[in-house]
Amino acid sequence: MPDPRRMSLLDFAIASSIAVVPVLLAVLIGIGSVVPAEWQRLTGGSHVSVRQVAALKTFERAIVRRETVQMAPPSAEVLISHIPECRAEWTGRDRALLRLQALVGRTNDDTRTTARQIAAQFAELDQALARMSVGGNRRVVDAVGFDAVRWAEAARAALHTAVETPEYPGRRFNVRCSDLASAAASLARANGRMLATLAWRGTEVDHAIADWRPDQYVEISARQVARANPWGGVHGCVYLLNGGSDGNEALPAFFVKSTRAANERVCKQTAVAGSSMSEKSLVAPEPIAGEPGPDVAAEDPRWQVPPSLQALLQSLDTLQRPSGARYRSYTEGGDASPGTESSKRYRPNRVTLDGAQVNVGFSVDLTIDPALQALAQKTAACYTGRQDVCRALGLVRAEDGSNAIGHRLLERALVRMAAVAIIDVRSGRIEALAGALSPCTRQENDGPGRSANCDPRLPYPIRYRPDALLNPAVFLDAMPASVVKPVMAAAFFSNASVGPRWLAAERAAMRTPASPSPDSLRGQLMRSNSARFLDRMFCGDKGFGPCERPWEIQTASRAFGWNEGCDEPGERCGKRDLLFGRSVGAAGAMGQGEPLATWVSYGRLLAEPVGGKLGAPFRTRAAVALDSAKVKRCAAGADGRRASKDDWEKCSGGTLVDIVAEGWGQGHARSTALGVAGMMATLAAAANGSSELRQPHLVRTMRGIASDVPAVLDSDVMRWAAAATEPNAVSRDAAEVILSGLTYSHREGTARRACEQVFGPRGCREIDWIAGKTGTPTFPNDDRSLDDLAKLCAPGMKRAPAEQAACGGLRPYKWYVAAYKTERGNPAWTKAIGVLTERNWLADSGRIHGAGDHGPNPAAELAFQIAGRHVGALAGDPR
Repeated sequence: MPDPRRMSLLDFAIASSIAVVPVLLAVLIGIGSVVPAEWQRLTGGSHVSVRQVAALKTFERAIVRRETVQMAPPSAEVLISHIPECRAEWTGRDRALLRLQALVGRTNDDTRTTARQIAAQFAELDQALARMSVGGNRRVVDAVGFDAVRWAEAARAALHTAVETPEYPGRRFNVRCSDLASAAASLARANGRMLATLAWRGTEVDHAIADWRPDQYVEISARQVARANPWGGVHGCVYLLNGGSDGNEALPAFFVKSTRAANERVCKQTAVAGSSMSEKSLVAPEPIAGEPGPDVAAEDPRWQVPPSLQALLQSLDTLQRPSGARYRSYTEGGDASPGTESSKRYRPNRVTLDGAQVNVGFSVDLTIDPALQALAQKTAACYTGRQDVCRALGLVRAEDGSNAIGHRLLERALVRMAAVAIIDVRSGRIEALAGALSPCTRQENDGPGRSANCDPRLPYPIRYRPDALLNPAVFLDAMPASVVKPVMAAAFFSNASVGPRWLAAERAAMRTPASPSPDSLRGQLMRSNSARFLDRMFCGDKGFGPCERPWEIQTASRAFGWNEGCDEPGERCGKRDLLFGRSVGAAGAMGQGEPLATWVSYGRLLAEPVGGKLGAPFRTRAAVALDSAKVKRCAAGADGRRASKDDWEKCSGGTLVDIVAEGWGQGHARSTALGVAGMMATLAAAANGSSELRQPHLVRTMRGIASDVPAVLDSDVMRWAAAATEPNAVSRDAAEVILSGLTYSHREGTARRACEQVFGPRGCREIDWIAGKTGTPTFPNDDRSLDDLAKLCAPGMKRAPAEQAACGGLRPYKWYVAAYKTERGNPAWTKAIGVLTERNWLADSGRIHGAGDHGPNPAAELAFQIAGRHVGALAGDPR
């Protein structure tokens, strides 16, 4: 305990009262007043005050439709008249406290009695309810307000009714006047910030509100006010490193600060931040107060933290919390003899804090590059309507000139959603996971309505879907469309009969400075010629006879990290572990139970749901012989003649149609921004000559206190260590040819218009440091205006079968994936970037921006903005 001679008398009194609590608990245990099970409940997990929850629930009855309010927030005198039981406590003065205040030079202020404070807090609460339910993005279905009469009735009932809970069998709790005062303060604090965390009618699904009263608008439950157990130790730290050429020399530069003050003090300690920190740097890591919100200022350091970080790292919580089961098994169990190597893993993970030993959860070093993450996140925010961030970055587009970016579109947002993933090619480190939504897009999923400035004709249902608000770089998948073409090209080159010949022809053409021929595979890549790719896929060079190439494409997708876990039907088909880069199969082979992992969608191609039923688990599509006659009819087109355009879309015939759709990257094919970036990282690593690669991963390591446990956890290590390197199954020659073709896409191909928006025509012709591929999933409303859709999709409107898709769930996505070089003079590809965007609507015409396969591609633009600054070709180089 600190020396009381150095504290004020009031501070000493407070400190002394805190110090008594553990002693008192120990005494209670000794005399049997607290049974061991209850002690375990008190010291582990989280803490919930039964009285606090009961006091807060009195407000459930007081929040009503605004026009039905019987009494607005009352004065202190009126308040006391309605709650006479609390008169003495809320208007009197504690004489012991007065004497203590006098000793430290403080005086009592009669205007700040508890009753007056509560009355003022009720007024603040009523204002906060008005803000969240009148105008703007309403969180609740009706305009609501605070009814003092109903609250007083509920409060008096709570004061006279004992509370029992299943968590404390045999115990009865009575709400006190101090609990009611504390509840009012909690709800009104920080302009009613707590209100946004509660469950509201209009933002909860029907089954969640099935037990609510008919007049109930809000529910306050124990889970919403649970707090970390103050005696349960300190949560482990999450560090962002300062870079480093190979990641091994990187030091913690920042850590993500939690709400507990002790966390910041612990995370700055040398033993926690890293044993080598004191030798290499005298600067302790800096705290960052969480992830960026929709309105965070352009200069805020939170841009350096990936959105939804808690969700990304959720599976590590059991090691990061000292009360977690895996933490306890690692630090408390074991039968190893003292002094043996294996006994190290059972040492406690502790630091000294204020002279006492405190348990600390294991810390995480992320692979995120803070500067690159900030650049990607700010660029995504700019393109989704944050004009202040655009100005701070100095972002411009040729089409907008001196006007704001996207000034012709709804919300002045070029896109409604942007997702970005960036991977270091050599190491597999995920260096950025950025995602942003325009305000109106966010409101569609945050219920129960859009702001008045959102276009009411938007054809998207309004619903409460918290999962849709998570970081779209990993939590949103879409049909990958033409970004599957590099995978298909790799399969073509691996074909035993034509692969060597096609590869030799392409490599010979690469020796000339001319642009790739339209008939070459490189030319078809740069122009995204889907018809000619389908010709190759179905063996058009052999007259569309029996063909094994669709199944070779299916096999090739595994070389790019796709289709993992699809051998057997399951929910993890096409997923990978985000944290350590493991495949589903590798994790299952450990034989040590479920590994610590965050399974996210990565990529699947030529997979199908079991039984063809929507919602069923997926598995690899069975390789079957296709009807050559049907294939020939598809290739010839509806008129029976050879198609000059992509007439494969007129195909019919069950399984064949499904496989053709997969060749377009449509149908059941899915990927995420992370998955396409990982695909490109594999291709770039092969072109660099890497025979082995490490799959994309977000966690560099988990570690304990340097003096207590090994720097890297070595007990059952494969459950939380980065996956080992894997052989790169993509040939170097094939990868070089594919990337060569993709270096022309921004010069003369499908990415040219996007490139010219950022670099101008001349600049794009001279760029040789990026190789990319665009993609446009099918969207049925490229030719419809918002007025057309408002009529067509009105409730009760009868639609023809051909019009059903117009009002379905398909979104106007655009893809771009690329490899690029950041080291001047080094020919190696160093980074891979994947971008997925949802296009927006033009304000004047109500038509979609960038209609069709070859319209403007905002995903490619966004990638050029980020990569251009990263390599120093544009202002704002994050290095």
